[in-house]
Amino acid sequence: MSSISNGLDHVVQPQEANGDPDLVELPLWFEVPTGFFALPLTDPAEAVHQAQDVLLELATAEQQAVIPAVLGALGELLEDLAARQSVYCGLGHHVSGVDGAEVSSTLVVSVQRTGGTGDPRMLLGEMVRRRGEQDWQGQADLLDLLGRPVLFSESVRELPEPVLPGAAGGDPDATAAVFSLEALVPSPDGSLLACVDFATPFVGNGPEFRMMMVSIAASLSFEPPEQSDRPDQGGQGASVPTSSIRAALG
Repeated sequence: MSSISNGLDHVVQPQEANGDPDLVELPLWFEVPTGFFALPLTDPAEAVHQAQDVLLELATAEQQAVIPAVLGALGELLEDLAARQSVYCGLGHHVSGVDGAEVSSTLVVSVQRTGGTGDPRMLLGEMVRRRGEQDWQGQADLLDLLGRPVLFSESVRELPEPVLPGAAGGDPDATAAVFSLEALVPSPDGSLLACVDFATPFVGNGPEFRMMMVSIAASLSFEPPEQSDRPDQGGQGASVPTSSIRAALG
């Protein structure tokens, strides 16, 4: 397994509302594995604009021609993620512990209200039922992780292949396989649902990140770590030892 699966380096906390009445703050705390670079979800348009000025100064003439279009697409993506209640988006760069390959990935964490309260296991069971009705292709497992239900799923999807601006000879209908891991974690009362979504085009290396996803799900909390009575959260939001996670999964 890749070395990035063995350590968690920092806790992500909810963004401040800063007095904006239109901003609905949904509480979520979790630990991000090493190897990920966070992209801005707060005012992404301004962040992308600032990045463009810097990149244009450093880029070659050929690179300068495509930078505005690439960053424009990135800005639209980040705006869309923010609108979908995403609280974290990161780009990953890892070295496989199996074959030494350099693996790129994305990690997105979002949270949304379910519109009611109830048994979180029933909520996840309903998610499995709906996927069955949609003829979803993949593997889903509903597990108890450290005393709470988590729905883990794994799939390989065919997605449109991105075409760089100005590139010649590209097939607009071309697709590429993407390996996806997802963890759905409901709040204790079922009123909130957190989604952790990992994806990589390196399909063969995808299974190496299963334990990493379990670690993220185990660290996730809907309460500030210092107020949580869960022993794995501790007073400082400490990460859960891998041995404890493996024991909980049997």
